[in-house]
Amino acid sequence: MPQEKTSMSVKLIKVCGIDIGCYTPGRLRGEIATPLRDDSQKFVAKINSEFLLRSIKDSEFRAVLSKAQIAVPDGMGVLWAAKFLSIPVSENKPIRIIQSVWQMVYSGVSLIFYPKYVKTVIPERVGGVDLMLSMLKTCAKEKKKVFFLGGSKGVAGKVKEITEAEIEGLNIAGTYDGKAENVSEIVKVVNNSKAEVLFVAFGSPKQEFWIRDNLSKLKTVKVAVGEGGSLEFIAGNFKRAPKWMQKLGLEWLWRLFMNKSKSDTGSRLKRIWRAVPVFIYTVVKYKIKNGQTINENKKVQI
Repeated sequence: MPQEKTSMSVKLIKVCGIDIGCYTPGRLRGEIATPLRDDSQKFVAKINSEFLLRSIKDSEFRAVLSKAQIAVPDGMGVLWAAKFLSIPVSENKPIRIIQSVWQMVYSGVSLIFYPKYVKTVIPERVGGVDLMLSMLKTCAKEKKKVFFLGGSKGVAGKVKEITEAEIEGLNIAGTYDGKAENVSEIVKVVNNSKAEVLFVAFGSPKQEFWIRDNLSKLKTVKVAVGEGGSLEFIAGNFKRAPKWMQKLGLEWLWRLFMNKSKSDTGSRLKRIWRAVPVFIYTVVKYKIKNGQTINENKKVQI
């Protein structure tokens, strides 16, 4: 019989092979604060639809995400996948194909007209920028030093100025926006800073692989976070979607039209293509092949 999996009383949902936590904001703050008070090291991964898509096709990336002690759902696409994979289907494959396609249609439509429907398995998404700001407030409260690693040139320093001015007691012990390949230099700088929380913004999957390969070399770091583009948003290089779009899970659409890359618009369009149509197609294929892989009542893979 499958057993319910918990981590510090947090339920984990296995979505396309990746354990993702069902966190309330308060529970997540507690989960982050715990390693800051002991000698453990934790890797925090923010799982979005691109991550799930890559994990289905890339076993190495899937293995890295499976090592994350804290995996949070960063986007409505993850919540949709969890709900979609929890809906029962027939064991007869031709019937399962028809059922899966129909379930994809009505669960997808519910994202716009009744988003509560897709929140019955994983009840809440944790936006990347929101989580970072929450973590920084926790660091200030716990009096822990922070280090910003990565981002485009000058961004980490700008975010240091902004966040220290806005969050009382926050101590950004250092920043580094050089290349990820400068491992020995980075390790030395981070260790000298005595930082306990490290935000790594090299882009995915580079940042996740970097944390996997180098976290053990960082003597004082207790929590390492794969940060993605949050530094750019806080620095003001990209504008966040209006609150109503964030609540509906349409922030990706805002980014497509309002935050185009100045140098590589095609790359952004490609990312949106992969994060929406390709992602949906891949998850539907996954369900047709594997059937129902989440039991909504037990909250575990079966």
